[in-house]
Amino acid sequence: MQDSRVILGEVNQRISSRSLDAMTTAAVVAYYSQENKARISYAGHPPVLYKRVEDKVWSYARPPGRKGQGDGFPLNIPLAVDLDTLYEQLTISMIPGDRLFVYTDGIIDAPNPVGESFGLKRLKDVLDANAAAPLSELKSTVLKTLTQYTQKELNHDDVTLIVLEIC
Repeated sequence: MQDSRVILGEVNQRISSRSLDAMTTAAVVAYYSQENKARISYAGHPPVLYKRVEDKVWSYARPPGRKGQGDGFPLNIPLAVDLDTLYEQLTISMIPGDRLFVYTDGIIDAPNPVGESFGLKRLKDVLDANAAAPLSELKSTVLKTLTQYTQKELNHDDVTLIVLEIC
């Protein structure tokens, strides 16, 4: 079993060796059902959110010591900036019913007509307001809210999200 730090380090070295001329962020989320744990590592990527079955709100998955919204983003440096970057790993214990929300920065960077980004706070507010919704409804609500916010088709950047529930 490889941990997420090692996986991200290998991806970083492969991308660095190809001399790509683009900033690339990544998050590695690995769930180990035998241990009931998710292991998460970031390379300049926005934080994954998680919700425990007994919680009413979502939380940011951040390494210990990074509590507030402003002091934890981005997490680590993007890929291909430094060949020898040692990425951190966060481990979260999970039980059936717990959820993970993984997304690309195209969601939080989506601009409204005056250029203001959707942002982490708005995303978390949507998730919190729909915390008990079925996964498909939660996904649809996030995309609908984002489209209403931008008042146009979502073609400014990649807009990808994955919502998972541990079973």
